[in-house]
Amino acid sequence: MGANAFGQSVLRREDQRLLTGTGAFTADLIPVRAARAVMLRSPHAHARIVAIDTSMAAAMPGVRAIITGADAVAEGLGGIPAGSDLLKFPGTPADQDFLFRPVHALLATDFVRFVGDSVAMVVADSEAEAQDAADAVVVDYEILPCVTDTAEAARPGAAQVWAEAPGNLSFRWQAGQRDAVEAAFAGAARISTITVRNTRIHVASLENRGAIGSWDAEAGYVLLTGTQMPHSIRDSLADAVFGIPRDQVRVKVADVGGSFGIKNALYPEQALVLLAARRIGRDVAWIGGRGDSFVSDYQARDNVTTAELAMDAAGHFLGLRVRAIGAIGAYMAPKGQLSPTANTQVLAGVYRLPCIHVTVDGVFSHTAPTEVYRGAGRPESVYLLERLVEHAAFEMGMEAAVLREMNLLTPDQFPYQTALGLVYDSGDFHGVLAAARQEARLDGFAARRAEAASRGRLRGIGMAQYCERVAGAWSETAWLEMRSDGRITVLSGTMSNGQGHETAFAQLVALELGIDADLIDVVQGDTARIPSGYGTGGSASLGIGGTAIQAAGQDLIRKALPLAAEALEAAEVDVEFVAGRFAIAGTDRSVTWDVVARGLGESTLAASGFFKPSGPSFPNGCHAAEVEVDPETGEWQLIRYTMVHDFGRVLNPMLLQGQLQGGVAQGIGQSLCERVVHDESGQVLTGSFMDYQIPRADDLPELVLVSRPTAAPLNPMGVKGCGEAGSAGACPSVMNALLDALRARGVVHVDMPATPEKVWLALRNAA
Repeated sequence: MGANAFGQSVLRREDQRLLTGTGAFTADLIPVRAARAVMLRSPHAHARIVAIDTSMAAAMPGVRAIITGADAVAEGLGGIPAGSDLLKFPGTPADQDFLFRPVHALLATDFVRFVGDSVAMVVADSEAEAQDAADAVVVDYEILPCVTDTAEAARPGAAQVWAEAPGNLSFRWQAGQRDAVEAAFAGAARISTITVRNTRIHVASLENRGAIGSWDAEAGYVLLTGTQMPHSIRDSLADAVFGIPRDQVRVKVADVGGSFGIKNALYPEQALVLLAARRIGRDVAWIGGRGDSFVSDYQARDNVTTAELAMDAAGHFLGLRVRAIGAIGAYMAPKGQLSPTANTQVLAGVYRLPCIHVTVDGVFSHTAPTEVYRGAGRPESVYLLERLVEHAAFEMGMEAAVLREMNLLTPDQFPYQTALGLVYDSGDFHGVLAAARQEARLDGFAARRAEAASRGRLRGIGMAQYCERVAGAWSETAWLEMRSDGRITVLSGTMSNGQGHETAFAQLVALELGIDADLIDVVQGDTARIPSGYGTGGSASLGIGGTAIQAAGQDLIRKALPLAAEALEAAEVDVEFVAGRFAIAGTDRSVTWDVVARGLGESTLAASGFFKPSGPSFPNGCHAAEVEVDPETGEWQLIRYTMVHDFGRVLNPMLLQGQLQGGVAQGIGQSLCERVVHDESGQVLTGSFMDYQIPRADDLPELVLVSRPTAAPLNPMGVKGCGEAGSAGACPSVMNALLDALRARGVVHVDMPATPEKVWLALRNAA
């Protein structure tokens, strides 16, 4: 991997195996004698299960087991943990709680509540035999009314998902300063209002979900699966599903082909393969197909929100009022409440906003449950706020960048407590905005717009500036093990799903110890070998997990000092560690790590490090997009895209660039084309890549990244998270640019995804 330094780009060591086809994903690791499982899914969005007849299927060749909801109940199995408690921050009533939080059973027993709801698992010697048998299971359904649209589900008279949840309401949550906001609006000279839909997204990870289960009377259950939170999956299986000690469940993870949030939570299949393995005495493997994933994976986003901004006559912000309807889906996913509630704290943005009040209704609908997805509510909040800011500037006849600048927080105001309780500790928001204006060549845009008009095109430019809250108050522990051959193993409770942890963590240890990164092995994803771990989430892998690894490196140095002193024939107090060598202070006598390692003999030198931050970090940035629209067809194209970011100290700029590119591509996809669509009966019309469009390489312009870091005061390495920032800035900057182009023809609002058809209709209706 070459030399190691903070801030140096190092090629990803993972890519050698991934690009040459030698990676090991869940489907690559199915044991030869494993039985295969197929899930029977509901074809209806809402129906009562009258009867299930498995007799014909059970008699078919190769069939080893058929598990229904009644079987799971008879086994005493629990369900999927349903949403953690609602977070309370300033302005949240102390007694606020869920109105209804149903158990998500592993298999439906009485009602199915979305197309794709799990009804049974069929296990056979081969996947083909299991599929044939699943097709032979007879389920008698009584079809019932359904509702799939989030806004419709909240309206009186909508079909009920749960009898226990009148009005389909799971929770009504609020935070902020209601009275202060009312007073601010009463005294405001200007009020701007916008209502936006944040579309329902199918995550479409490169690797479909899969699970391989085994069982042994002594060892217990072993699950091999793709997840970003192995220990959380273990705990859920042990505590919520099987009701057994955690040491009776082992979760192992190999390579993971993308997750973005949807693979961090437990799914029915992960528990059912374990039950099936115990029943038949063989390993059982379930690998979901792409079509199956379109109806059974947790989905994301999906909210309808109205925001109002109160301002004085000059445009200074006085208060923000937000009312949102957030989709829960048919069941509350394990983190289903997080996106629409907890991460609304970033509604404060980068601005002086004296008061904010937000109300969120979490509603059920006959759709797949929603989960966290790259940003977990922060991109939704940034989208709302930054669309509103540019809309307010348009209504005032002011350049949006000027309105932003006059309301931005300044470095001398830090630490700054926002109206929703965050305490910003660093950043140069004015500098970031100025750099974005320069890099986007805002001063020359009028000429570019005129040139486009000469060709019959509409050209627009839009920006989005934000401040994220990442890497919360959870902890991580890391372990290092040195062997006599000089190799060091890193054991980390985080779990890569494509980000490049092996590269970053090896680079970090090499930097701390002053050795070659090629001598470092990184182990993740085994709850038996790694005692604990939060997992990957919240852009915290480097900020929390990496800081724990750095602390483990420092512990290894301390524990190596006696060995170094012995090799140097010196007193331990006289030995110091400098630049990768142990030396006798004040002399030129020193030894390297390989000498220390040889002194271990057959033993191993073990070290550990722990880190729990006292608060989150606040990466921030400004994105600028430029688009061109053909008004005759509604087709539009991204011409330029600029990102200016403050991620604190950057360990590996190449990895950072990759994270930003991926996040921006996903945000552009949501702006341009991505949306889960249901028909009136609840069928998923976007059930394949023929119907659900994701962005292609030729949809993206060059993505220019400019770094303007300020150190994170609460992090020993000064780093801030970067994994979700691209998706936060992309949607609002792209949509603001599109609307800037369309306003010349009288169009003031378009919702995502802005397909050519939707743009053409908006232009036609405005005309």
